[in-house]
Amino acid sequence: MQILIRNAKIVNEGSVFKGCVVLKDKRIIKIFKGANAQQEAGAYCKTRDMDIDAEGKILIPGIIDDHVHFREPGQPWKGTMTQESRAALLGGVTSVMDMPNNSPAITTAETLEEKYRFAAERMYVNYAFYMGSTNTNVDQVLNLRKRGCGLKIFMGSSTGNMLVDDPIALETFFMKFGGVIAAHCEDETIIRENTRKAKSRYGNDIPVILHSTIRSREACIASTQKALDLALKHRTRLHILHVSTREEVELIRKARRIHHGISCEASLPHIWFTQADYVRYGTQIKCNPSVKTTEDRDAILEAIDKRDIQTIGSDHAPHTWEEKQNNYMNAPSGIPLIQHTCQMLMECVRQERIGITSFVDACCHTPAHIFGISERGFIKEGYYADLVLIDPEKEHLVTKSQLEYTCGWSPLEGHLFPSSITHVFVNGMLTVENGQIIQKPPTLPIL
Repeated sequence: MQILIRNAKIVNEGSVFKGCVVLKDKRIIKIFKGANAQQEAGAYCKTRDMDIDAEGKILIPGIIDDHVHFREPGQPWKGTMTQESRAALLGGVTSVMDMPNNSPAITTAETLEEKYRFAAERMYVNYAFYMGSTNTNVDQVLNLRKRGCGLKIFMGSSTGNMLVDDPIALETFFMKFGGVIAAHCEDETIIRENTRKAKSRYGNDIPVILHSTIRSREACIASTQKALDLALKHRTRLHILHVSTREEVELIRKARRIHHGISCEASLPHIWFTQADYVRYGTQIKCNPSVKTTEDRDAILEAIDKRDIQTIGSDHAPHTWEEKQNNYMNAPSGIPLIQHTCQMLMECVRQERIGITSFVDACCHTPAHIFGISERGFIKEGYYADLVLIDPEKEHLVTKSQLEYTCGWSPLEGHLFPSSITHVFVNGMLTVENGQIIQKPPTLPIL
């Protein structure tokens, strides 16, 4: 197949320009820009199988989501690789990195390899998987031949019971693991004490609005400081996930001046929601770390725009509607959001909270750089043709019937986005057209 995309506003490597892109088989083979781009592209691509006029539309690289929980293997009633990756496509995500808190957890070489085999025929997007850490699997981790995309360390308990709280194991991981350590940073001692205080006052009827008090900013700050200290001590490649407070942003900024191997991520819940939203959404937006104040959200968006936060992940973490209707203590943490990743961030762009080049840096370029993903994340000749075409003026209303999630719900139901995704290419194949999945693309491991 030879495909011409013409007259697009192309966003790539910090610049925005009008141009044309030619795709052949799985790759981008030619890019034209300047006043004569369309004529030059037409002359170069005289015979073509598809011609897309992208006048008025924005072309970006496919989003690389460094933080998803697709729930398989083990919990297909919450989410399946097939359905969650279909949702990802509709959100402009063409590659994902899935977390290890499955059932069983991905904490051995055998379970990691089995997960890759399981994904091969199911995924609608490209993929890589994290290895999980525990207090007792240090030898397994250090003897891995295939590391996946990195090592996930839960420094605070969350879904999956994979807390690493043995100081010797933690020190060893930071000292000896050769790849990227992706850390969930919350201090377990602080959380337990806050939970004890809340139970002593409310019993089992703790209001959900106290989630941000129980899983507090102090818990996040203390744990992030601990991770940074270990990374600075051992020169670890550390990627701190879902930063949720303005204080953490400053701590990480300072640490990066000393050690450039440190990076961090903002996640969609902390970009979109604040603790004031508990009144409307209740346990629907219960996630770990908790969403916090408007000031924290503003600081996170500012840090994305200044590149003090390097990546954006969806932290897509589905649970069934029935599970989320439990009371605060029994409702699981996690929010399904990946299907609207691109539109959520385009709304931030429209509101001038972040620039469009900052969006593309954090979602496409920098994840490829941090995790060593070759030939993806950029619009470059010779690179895989993972591309997203956005209509910034076509509104999109989120309805339940459109959701691809296995769980079948989203806190964004009823929200009117000002933009829409019109086309998504994965490995050169048009797989989404006019907001609908038209075929399953050939997908590949990205690492």
